[in-house]
Amino acid sequence: MTDNSQSDHVLFMRLLSKHEPSVRAYVRAGVFAYQDVTEIMQEVSIVAWNKFDQLSNPEDGFGKWMCVIARYEILKFRQTKARDKIVLDDSVVEKLLNEGIEGDSVRSKWIEALDRCLEKLPAQKRSLILQAYDPANSIKDLAKQLRKTPDGLYQLLRRIRVGLASCVEKTMAKDSKSSFNFSANH
Repeated sequence: MTDNSQSDHVLFMRLLSKHEPSVRAYVRAGVFAYQDVTEIMQEVSIVAWNKFDQLSNPEDGFGKWMCVIARYEILKFRQTKARDKIVLDDSVVEKLLNEGIEGDSVRSKWIEALDRCLEKLPAQKRSLILQAYDPANSIKDLAKQLRKTPDGLYQLLRRIRVGLASCVEKTMAKDSKSSFNFSANH
């Protein structure tokens, strides 16, 4: 492996790990079974790696580019599964996918706001919320570990989520207001 291809590999992996959650959400809008989402994401990753050298500015357009690849992989997947019962018409799926690409920047801003709000949480609450959403943990086991009932833990998590949702809304509103003020002043 040459130094250049190794640096391409590192850049690709960095960008993939950054954008994978939003691309996965985009794919989930087009298919519903978890196994299908996983299968399509694997294909998207393979195609993206094989065509990565064709992307002129990887740092800027990687997420949207991956969504375009995902769109084609979803449509290809749906064609191969045409014998199965399809719940949504292709035109409806196409509309959902178009909205998904357009919503990528909104999703990214929302995730950034959530990250900032998570940082503002006290360490104990932040750790709890991250543990609760870790797929390796179950609420039942986490409640037992914390010496709480599952219902008690759900209530605590609900209060933390409500606070996070409020923080995200305020952060998003503040960010959109400041970006509006910036563009109005310049």
